[in-house]
This record gives sequence, C-alpha cells and structure tokens, in this order.
Amino acid sequence: MDGRLPYFDIILEGRSRGEPASEALSRFVHWGYWEDPAGAPRTPEGLGAAMERLNGLLLDAAELRDGQALLDAGCGFGGTLAAVAAQRRDMRLIGLNIDARQLAVAAKTAAGSSWVQGDACVLPFASGSFDRALAVECIFHFPSRFAFLREAARVLKPGGMLALSDFVPNDPDGKASWLGQRLGEQIGRGYGVMGTGWPDGDYAVMARKAGLEVVLDRDITAHTLPTYPILLGLLKGTEGAQAVNLRRATKLLEWSSRLGLIRYRVLAFRR
Repeated sequence: MDGRLPYFDIILEGRSRGEPASEALSRFVHWGYWEDPAGAPRTPEGLGAAMERLNGLLLDAAELRDGQALLDAGCGFGGTLAAVAAQRRDMRLIGLNIDARQLAVAAKTAAGSSWVQGDACVLPFASGSFDRALAVECIFHFPSRFAFLREAARVLKPGGMLALSDFVPNDPDGKASWLGQRLGEQIGRGYGVMGTGWPDGDYAVMARKAGLEVVLDRDITAHTLPTYPILLGLLKGTEGAQAVNLRRATKLLEWSSRLGLIRYRVLAFRR
C-alpha cells in the first residue's frame, strides 16, 4: 500500500478550517450502524453515535478481556483504542498505520497507547505478540487481504482473535467483471488505492490458508445505509477535485450496496 488516501487528505486539511466533515470524523473514520435504519436521524450527531455502535460491534466480535495485548491495524485517528482504554483495564494497546499523519492525530486521541508506522501485510512484531487484533474498515486498502490474515495469524497467540469489517463483493470468488473493475476504479479515486481484489478466494478460503477459523460472519449492510446521505450532506460544501471524486465515489458505493453488489460484513477469526 502506497498511502494514497484522498479522503484522509480532505479530512486532515479540513480540520484547521473546522469543516463539518472533519469535525464529524475527528474520532472515528468508518461507517455507522443503526438498529432501525428507517428511523435514523440524518445528522452528524446521529452518525457519531452510529460509528460508536459499529465500533462496539467490532470490539464485541473480538471478545476483549482485561489484561490483553491488542493490535489495531489501520488504526485511523485512534478512536477505537481510546474506546478500549475506557472500557478495559491493564491493556497493552498498539495502533499501526502506514500514514504518519493519522498516527500523529491518534497519539492525541488515545494518549496511553503505542503507535507504530508500518505495513499491515508485513507486521513489524514478533510471532505470538498479541491476544487480539482488529482491522476496522481498512483491509480493502491493504495490498493483499490474505497477506494480512496470514500476518495476523502469525502475531496472534494460540486461541487469539482477529475481528474486522470490510466491503465484500456479492461474489468474491467470481471473476471480476468489467463493470466491477470500473466501479472499483471510480470508488478508489475517492477513497484511495484498493488492494488486489480476491485472488486468494473468499474469507472462508483465506482463513483456512492462513491458519484461522471463521467464528463470525455477519452481513450488516442494511444497518449501515444511513451513513451515505449523512456523509454526502457533510461533503456538500467541500471544494476541489478530490472532494468531487469523493462525493462520486460515495454515491457509487451507496448504490452498489443498495443493489446488493457489495455487502458490508463484520467477521471474526480464531487462531
């Protein structure tokens, strides 16, 4: 992964100007979860609460316990580790990101954690270093999903857990269509370089190859859909070519999700 993440450029540049999108995404930079999507308040505050709920789903999936060593790969602005620190005791919390700018923000968000700049597909940690690992809505940026799963399995202790969320094609085993490739290119222009697709099979296949067991695979697409109109509203006044690409990418991702082409899934694996 080369670190090109246009949506983070927009968020970080907007922080000093107090732009709405940057304010709303100052803690978490991922989708939200609504139990009742039809009744969801379409406000930045509603999105913030929904992002907290989605974060909670990932933490529950990881089966966290006090006193554990936890790696958050692709840690964003540190909101996930700050939430863990507030809920758990005696944790060793490490956030990893390829983008030094995100790490600088994360260090202020969760001051008690440790931060490492590095590649999630070549983790700079000894084998068996962690009880738990997370990858919250970031694995699609990695050069290879399978390489990350294999590395996560290596750094986890026996019985350790990995939890992640991801945008998954309806048929990841199928040969990528021309339409699918074009959608991926357009979405990538707004959200950044994507990985190499699914050459290693779906998550069940990759997990077996990596030495992991799938213990949870939950489709929450319907519960995330209110994210899109809220984000588009926040981005409405943002100017520049990157912002235009991001709005277009968000609309394409929304309709790909509504049409069932892409599913938002939460998965957990045990080593």
